[in-house]
Amino acid sequence: MTLTTTDPQHERFDIYDASGRPLGVSKPRGEVHRDGDWHRALHLWVWGVEAGTPYVIFQRRSMTKDTWPGALDVAVGGHFRTGETLADTLREAEEELGLAITESDIVRVGRRFHDWRSPAYHDAEINEVYALRSDLPLSGYRLHPVEVDALARIDVEPALALFTGRSERVGGLEWPREASEPFRRDFELADFVDISDDYAIRTVEAIRELATGRTPEPFEIRSHN
Repeated sequence: MTLTTTDPQHERFDIYDASGRPLGVSKPRGEVHRDGDWHRALHLWVWGVEAGTPYVIFQRRSMTKDTWPGALDVAVGGHFRTGETLADTLREAEEELGLAITESDIVRVGRRFHDWRSPAYHDAEINEVYALRSDLPLSGYRLHPVEVDALARIDVEPALALFTGRSERVGGLEWPREASEPFRRDFELADFVDISDDYAIRTVEAIRELATGRTPEPFEIRSHN
């Protein structure tokens, strides 16, 4: 199956083994997703508080993405290119949402080994998971003109109800890139990238702890479809 995508298939990623140890080699993105090589990605969960209520922000991936086009995902996500550090990869926050941040702005939440296969690709990612507090309104972000189609906002408790299966749909806000203002809508699990494991639950629980002033213990999750 041939993918139509704006993601640069030639950019190189360092390759790791299933335990997260570097193998000392790199490959182009397209080959990595073809062959199912383990590689690292930044997952930056953005959260905020309004009127005492914590919430989580998600991005709606562009329809031109090579994985999960059009689905809701972590607010900022991006691969570690060959040789890059965490500080280097934080460029994704500015590219995708217009947020210029440093390592001192974020909190480590955990690590997820996620092995996902589809007819089009085999994505074996080591997600380095961090949280960032930002109380900006949805319209205060500058969305990437190609990679991000919209932002969505869901309060923490409804998000947990959705991800744990206690609710089939929950209310929130969505702001498409070209819209003048956000609108209210309902969200279902089908709106999101694969969260069949407890990754989203563990991360939103960690954000709930951060919102109360506590520092969560970083988790490690291994999952596959």
